[in-house]
Amino acid sequence: MTPAPTAIRIAIVCDYFLDFVGGAQTSMRQQELALTAAGHEVVMISASRFSRPRVSHALHEVRLAPVATLPGLELPVIVNSSRTRATLRAAFREHAVDVVHVQTEFGLAHAAVDVARELGIPVIHTVHTFYWASDGPWWHRLVEPLLRRSLERITRAEIPASALSPRPIDNLLRNLTLGMARRVDAVISPSAHQARDLADARVETAIDVVPNPIASPTTPVDAIGADREPRFLWVARCEPIKRPLPFAEAAVRALEITGGGFSVDFAGDGSDRAALEKLVEGHPLVHVHGALDHERVLELMNTTSIVVLTSVGFDNQPMTIAEAVSRQRGILYCDPKLREGLLHAGHLAPSPDVAGLTAAIVDLVQTPGLIEQLSRGAAQDGEQFLPESYAESFASLATRVRNGHRPV
Repeated sequence: MTPAPTAIRIAIVCDYFLDFVGGAQTSMRQQELALTAAGHEVVMISASRFSRPRVSHALHEVRLAPVATLPGLELPVIVNSSRTRATLRAAFREHAVDVVHVQTEFGLAHAAVDVARELGIPVIHTVHTFYWASDGPWWHRLVEPLLRRSLERITRAEIPASALSPRPIDNLLRNLTLGMARRVDAVISPSAHQARDLADARVETAIDVVPNPIASPTTPVDAIGADREPRFLWVARCEPIKRPLPFAEAAVRALEITGGGFSVDFAGDGSDRAALEKLVEGHPLVHVHGALDHERVLELMNTTSIVVLTSVGFDNQPMTIAEAVSRQRGILYCDPKLREGLLHAGHLAPSPDVAGLTAAIVDLVQTPGLIEQLSRGAAQDGEQFLPESYAESFASLATRVRNGHRPV
């Protein structure tokens, strides 16, 4: 493709494996599609699953080999070393990069900022989560100093020590994110509530709110009508922070109240999966699929009636919401801080506990026309996730930063 006259050459930098199914990875791939379709050039720089760096000039991809991968988390460790910086320096020059767009906060991202500073390239940081959360066992307080020193060695950057969470590891990771946001020329938050929290944490750079885009073509979806049995889809990592068990218990109760008036699909794997399967055992209208690839998840979403999001205080702007409304699906949710994509398509549970979720399910199943109304609302809410809107917002921000002006 011949670049547009105002084309920007962008390096998207990510410490993660891009083939891992996660919201941040999905967002970055959708950004790439949106920006490329608008005539910009994108080079994707991330971790490689192979033992040596891989460079594909045809695909505009650079993959750096990690020194280790944390088991269970699928988190590659790339050190901000002279070797890493040399690889990035060559990539930025090879692709004549105009803007470096970091989307993580570990060693590779910090190396990218160091090299960008050296070469005089402006840096934009998209914060995918400021809400790192764990179960906070007592021994976290003991290992936090060691982990802090390790992260500072990996990133070659001092981590702030602001009081952001009472849980030591969560506080450390949130400070890691804060430190990156303070290093760059501009910050993007996909949600307004996260932008406010970053500003409250003293990120002095103005923060642009730019929702995650959906740029992949949407395949035909089943029509939602009053004559079809409602079908709910819960999709996320099957971990306590995503709260699959309260929703499963609520679904079982609601099935009893409605006489089996709906079905539920759970998609995702994690530490709560065994407990989830045990909780719904003997309920044929509840299906636990475990881990599914992204295409299979979208196939399920295309045939569902309501997508369910049950996290509270953890999510920024979930890609699940963007994907749901792009398919004209309503969303059952229970975190009142979430806004983007939910104005017309969202159904907020009266409370996030089992009782509140049960009431919300029953309401959706038994209120005539409610699911259809949310589906129509999704068509309105989906406009903010259009790829053209994302590309225009990003290009405007990048142009201002390149011209030496901070966003206002």
